[in-house]
Amino acid sequence: MTVAIVAEALTPDEPTRDIYFEVKKRGLPVRYIPIQRLSVKMSNDRVSVETRRGPLEASTVVIRGLGYVIDSNTFMRRVSVLRILERSGVSTINSVDALLSCRNKLETIYLLAKAGLPVPPTVVTEDLYYGYMAAKEMGKVVLKPIQGSRGFGAMLFDDPEQAFQVMRTLLIAKNPLYIQKYVEKPNRDIRIIVVDKRPIGCMYRVSTSWKTNIAQGATGVPCKITPELEDLAVKATETLGLVYSGVDIGEGREGYVVFEVNASPDWRGFKQATGINPAVYLADYIQRITKK
Repeated sequence: MTVAIVAEALTPDEPTRDIYFEVKKRGLPVRYIPIQRLSVKMSNDRVSVETRRGPLEASTVVIRGLGYVIDSNTFMRRVSVLRILERSGVSTINSVDALLSCRNKLETIYLLAKAGLPVPPTVVTEDLYYGYMAAKEMGKVVLKPIQGSRGFGAMLFDDPEQAFQVMRTLLIAKNPLYIQKYVEKPNRDIRIIVVDKRPIGCMYRVSTSWKTNIAQGATGVPCKITPELEDLAVKATETLGLVYSGVDIGEGREGYVVFEVNASPDWRGFKQATGINPAVYLADYIQRITKK
């Protein structure tokens, strides 16, 4: 049975290509499919997910993304198509539920906090006054899109009056407010890649600004994984039901804080910093489950 890798881009990015070639090295049939090319065909009680070549015959589907700038109708269609595959017995990596939990920062932070993992103080609301009072109480705050990645759209405020004006604008545009207390830390954070319950490597993302994303200009530097970091990264990954992940951890004044868990991490900067290709470990996992 084929391993299918699904993402939005018509041309796969580097991590997706890494997975493709590592799976191919192991002798497994593999193909890349843009998610737009997955269609559902139904007739009476017969349902199939198809591409232009016909029904998709895959035992495992690696979902590298649902798409970033899409409307709710497209989003719901893509989620439903992937759920139909899951319900037909196809193994998905990562699962649709896990992808959705990580895509939604409110869901992510809730699940992490419920599991007892350290997270930044956070308020999520559509009430302008409530958000304003939260910003005043927290002091220095970060406003983030509830869906987003790579630090895009995140804004830092130490003046609640300025935060108020931006929150008001966001609400006028029908965007909820996701407000986090800013965690004072060194000019870096920590990214750990976990595959199949194993942390495979760690890097500092060092920046000259408060944003420490590689996409925002940060530089990856290798770091040593301590038992405490290992434990945090694995627990965060398991809490969100992920086979593999990129866990972002800050070094706060009172200890480590889990910022985010990425269900489809971009590992180009990680590879350059550590010399480790996560696709090798992910392909080994795919090979094991395919043989069962």
